[in-house]
Amino acid sequence: MSNALYLATSISDTQVYIALVVALIPGVLAWRLATELYK
Repeated sequence: MSNALYLATSISDTQVYIALVVALIPGVLAWRLATELYK
């Protein structure tokens, strides 16, 4: 049971990291665009 729980936790952790990266990429692009426009 603990193994299944650990597996589910590791999968959710991976999904969280993927979601963070996916959220950061457009954020970085938007920040670069904003700084370019601000110059």
